[in-house]
Parts: sequence; structure tokens; C-alpha cells
Amino acid sequence: LPPLTNRQGESTHAILGFLRLTLRLARQRSKQVIVVFDPPVKTFRHEQYEGYKSGRAQTPEDLPGQINRIRALVDALGFPRLESPGFEADDVIATLTTAGRAAGMEVLICSGDRDALQLVDEKVTVLYPRKGVSDLARMTPAAVEEKYGVPPERYSDLAALVGEIG
Repeated sequence: LPPLTNRQGESTHAILGFLRLTLRLARQRSKQVIVVFDPPVKTFRHEQYEGYKSGRAQTPEDLPGQINRIRALVDALGFPRLESPGFEADDVIATLTTAGRAAGMEVLICSGDRDALQLVDEKVTVLYPRKGVSDLARMTPAAVEEKYGVPPERYSDLAALVGEIG
């Protein structure tokens, strides 16, 4: 979303975008919504490789404060909120997906992180934001293969080849 602020001048665009998207998904698509966050501490990957994510752009200055408010908002709305120290949200999402798949559930993952595409199968779909929070691409196995030329289970190989890893 474009930059937005409250009366005190604090950034609120991430909060508004998260709230709009999450409530829309909860109303339209999901019986259960679980919100997963990256922990505020380094993960085991940082311990194994000092340069992990060193090539990534810096987090915008206004984002950490908004993330803390989003955590409080998730709690106030009563959605389960998960963070696991030492593990990225991707790891937790993959674990939940594996458990859901084993239980015969249909799993919808809403994430702007393409790493989630490797989890896609006949029971797992990624809702990938294309523009803002209102335009979500429904990434099924066919959609992943059409867009990237590889099936979902090979997406991580493609990402590594084009330099998306780390």
C-alpha cells in the first residue's frame, strides 16, 4: 500500500494492508486462519552461514513498529499467532502445511514469498499477492508450472539457479 500515517505521524500502511487481507481471507476462504511471523532474532541459518540474507535490501525503518502492532492486532482478533525462535516463518508454514496435508486438509498459504511455491500440490495452494492486497494469484501446480516452467517441487532448484536463495 502507499505510505499512510496516523494522526501522530506513525506509519500504518502495513497494518492496514495486513488487516484488509487477513479479514478478507477469513471471511471468504478459510475456516481457520493462522498467522505466522518471522522471529525478531536470528535463525539457525544465520548461525550456519554468516552471509545469510546479506544481499537483501534493508528492512524499511517504519516496518518493525508496524509488525509489533500487527502482532497485537492478531492477538486482539483471536487468530492463532505463531513464531518459533531460531526458525523463519517459512519453516513454520512448511511444517503446518505438511501436517495439514497429512490430515487430508486443503491448505491455502497467503504469502508474497515465492519460496512457498515449492509447497504447492493438489491440496496446497499459494495465494500470491500480485498488486497490493486485493489482487491475489491462485498458484496451483498448473499455475506454478505455467509461470516458472517447472513443477512446484522443483521451484527451489530454479530459485537456486537464478540466485534467489539466501
